Formats: sequence, C-alpha cells, structure tokens
Amino acid sequence: MSPASARGPSAPGTTLRLEHWIYGSAPEVGYSVRAQSADLNLSFYARRLDGIYTPLAGESLHDTEATVDVLMVQPASSGNELLVSLIGPGPVDEEYRRRTFINHTAVVPLEPLQSGRLGFDEVDRSIRAFDAAAGPVTGTIEPLTVSLKDPPGPLVTASPGIGRFLSFASAETLLTRTLQEPDGRTLVLCRDTTPAIRRLTLMRMLEVFQLACRLPFVPAISDNPAGPVAARFQLVVAPRAFRTDNSWALLDNALDAPTLPRVPDETPRYATLAGCYRSAADPGSPGA
Repeated sequence: MSPASARGPSAPGTTLRLEHWIYGSAPEVGYSVRAQSADLNLSFYARRLDGIYTPLAGESLHDTEATVDVLMVQPASSGNELLVSLIGPGPVDEEYRRRTFINHTAVVPLEPLQSGRLGFDEVDRSIRAFDAAAGPVTGTIEPLTVSLKDPPGPLVTASPGIGRFLSFASAETLLTRTLQEPDGRTLVLCRDTTPAIRRLTLMRMLEVFQLACRLPFVPAISDNPAGPVAARFQLVVAPRAFRTDNSWALLDNALDAPTLPRVPDETPRYATLAGCYRSAADPGSPGA
C-alpha cells in the first residue's frame, strides 16, 4: 500500500490537501530539496525525479533571455497518484551571477482527476499561489489546498478548448499511435509557441487522452528535455525537434488529416476524442 498523499473529505464543495516539496538552489549548498510538507514520505516519491529535477535542454538552462515555465508529469510508484511538477526560475545565485531554477512538485491522487472534481489548472494555480505568497522557503511547509468541484457529468467535456492547441487530425493520429505502440515516445511539435502555451497544451492533452479516453498516464514534459534524460519521457511538447532514436515519432500539432489508419475495435475511444472537440468553448485558463 502506498503512502497517503491527500487528506480531508471528498464531498462536493470541500477541499483537498496535497503533499508537496520544493527542490532548488541555496548559497554554498547547491541544489537539493529545500522544503517539504510534514506528512510527505519523500523517499517514496522523490526517486521518480532523481536526475530530472531540472531536465531542460541547454538553451533553456544557459540563455538568460529564455523564459522557463515548464510542466512535468510523472506517474508515481503507487499507481494511483501523479507527481505534477512546475519548473521555473528561482533566486539569482549572487556568487556565480547566474540564474537558478526551482522544481515545485505536488502529489496528486488520480481519483478526483478522473471524476472531474479536480483539474490540472487547479493544481497549477495552487502551486503558483503558494510560491507567490511564501517566496523562497525552507524546512517544513503546509500542504497545498485545492478546491474540489461538483462532479461535472460525462468526461467527454473534460477539456474544453483542446482545438486551440491540437488539431483534431493530430489528436486522432496521437491516439492511434498510442494504441498501436503503448511504449512508444512522441514529440508533439508546437512551433512558434510560448512556454505557457505549451504548458497549457500538455494539460489539455492529458485531460483528453489520459482522463477522457482513459489511456495510462506516461512521463510527459512541456519543453525540450536535455539529451541524456530524453529517454525518461514518453510524451514531449516542444517548439522544435531534438535528436531522437527510432523509438520516437514526430507529430505536428496542426495536421490537416490523420496520418495513421484507425485501430479496429477502438471506436468508443475515437468517439470520446471527437466529443472533446465538440465541447463548449474554452472559458479561459490561468497562466496563458
């Protein structure tokens, strides 16, 4: 049995408390876990992020003009939770006169995501609100608090506005590839996009494919990973291609027509995908 990561009631209109931790740099110490909530079993969860706390390619790490605003999602070893990380700028290292990064990770149970009572937007908002209010912190911190929504009804409406980020032809191609090669790796190419748009693109894709279409969650990131750690991901949303092996497929996010024939006997999933594209216009998301 896995450690508990969420506490509190789950009735409509209540809140959920998420365990979390912050990894970053400190003067004369370097990078390490800087803060964590009191009931977090860090040794159980942190092993999933060993070596990929800052998994970005060199241009993001060293170009001082580059904006870093990255979503990373890793399935937890428990099998019923996700590690949802936001990677962004940390305090400037005055000694070496270079910027630093923080990785703020929340442990999110799958059940409220799958029931539609919790969205990735709410988790994103909660992490950002904590960082804005608390500033640089160390030691023991309070859990994140997120509000649960009333059950929304059919999950085909789980991701309104997906069409603004991924064409239906591209989505159908990705669904087919995932069904044909569950262990395959896909780079979704989103040219001329900002980091915030790619972060939102990945959120909407997870809502459509993993929540609505019920595909397994896979390690995913919304920017180019550094070469040595690219193999730690199965889904990458990035503005440009990077050197890959033959386990990767390159998918443009704006295809006009599907490039793969549909998988027989998977009609319900294709119907669910189409339903996501028929849903109401996106009411707007924070951080775009």
